[in-house]
Amino acid sequence: MLLPQLIVVALAPAFVSAALFPKGSLVKQIDAKQFKKIMKDNSTSVISFTAPWCGHCQKMAPEFSKAAVGVHPFIPFYNVDCDDQKNKKLCAEQGVQGFPTIKLFPRGSQEKPKLFEHAQRSASAFYYFAARNIPHGVKKIYHLEDLPAWIEENVDRDRALLLNNGKGIPLLWQAIGNKYKEHFAFGIHRDRRGKSFQKMGFELENDGDSKVLIYPAGSKDFVVYEGIQKYDPLTKFFNSVVAGTADLKTVNEQAKQETYEPSEEELEIERQQEAQRMALAHGGFQDIAGFEAAVQEAVKSGHGADYHAQHGFGKPGSHSPKKEKEEDPTHKILKAQKEAEAESANSPKMAKTGGGGQAVFEAATESGHPRTADDESVTPGPASDTMPDTYTQEPVTAQETGSSKAAAAEETARPKDEL
Repeated sequence: MLLPQLIVVALAPAFVSAALFPKGSLVKQIDAKQFKKIMKDNSTSVISFTAPWCGHCQKMAPEFSKAAVGVHPFIPFYNVDCDDQKNKKLCAEQGVQGFPTIKLFPRGSQEKPKLFEHAQRSASAFYYFAARNIPHGVKKIYHLEDLPAWIEENVDRDRALLLNNGKGIPLLWQAIGNKYKEHFAFGIHRDRRGKSFQKMGFELENDGDSKVLIYPAGSKDFVVYEGIQKYDPLTKFFNSVVAGTADLKTVNEQAKQETYEPSEEELEIERQQEAQRMALAHGGFQDIAGFEAAVQEAVKSGHGADYHAQHGFGKPGSHSPKKEKEEDPTHKILKAQKEAEAESANSPKMAKTGGGGQAVFEAATESGHPRTADDESVTPGPASDTMPDTYTQEPVTAQETGSSKAAAAEETARPKDEL
């Protein structure tokens, strides 16, 4: 009877590690060997270093998984279990001294990783940490008149230009630009009203049309990419061009013949991405009803009488077309000063906090890391003979406030992986 119990105990860490992330999570579990393979790629990736017994890791995992959906398939998210014996050396080499530790690797081992240091371990914080740190090198060409100079400047290289009418550089184009920037010069021209399309001889069939133009090295004339404007087809196309196994015309014709039939899994990911965009638009809530319900609850508890106005959403019901009477500016200033003084006088003294609602502990341990409050929900892991025994968990993150949700709402939602 003892043998089955021993087997269960031996397998327990593996079950706990797998359960750290939600079922079906796009966060892939990797070991030290797989880590080395990932570091050979030019792509951007985000890796969390965790321990299954860590309470902060357990709280972080669902948010990390949501962010992985948002940037899929452009920026893969991975997790390394530092409690696993075969990963201990890797975690030590990466300087992991607290859980969770999250790093972004811009171009594998080619560039120094960036440490996630945001006070809030939220899905939107992870999302923007990843999306804003792709070293793509894409050149913005604001005016069509500036295009000939860019073409001439990079005439000795293959060049890839995206024509579209969206704001910013699409995440897809950033990922492609990062992966192939050693072989191509990448540019983007935003054509808001379609005038550039017309001047270049294109007809717009839809408002959201975009074109990928390829200028072969030594030529000032372009070839229009005929394939599907998604990550995998574009990656296949650029790989073929870089390999030089066929001329550009042949590669482009092959791309034109390809079809795209999304699997049910891919469709589900697209649905989740759309839900995320809706959530970002409403301060982290799935819809405006959920947001309003949270505001009303805050008002009842005495912490949100002016929640909307304080966080940039206007007053409850302000989405109604009814316009309120304008208040005299001088009266508004005096009123605001009076309310601020009253609030200051009645507010209890609070412990010092960081910008994201974290408790700040200035005293450092011998290892140089801040001391953290005890977390009764966490059971210390076993001591390691290869890892430092000074593992500390970062301070407990307070529940995400309306302020942090409003900050996320200020960001514009990223488009789908279509250009």
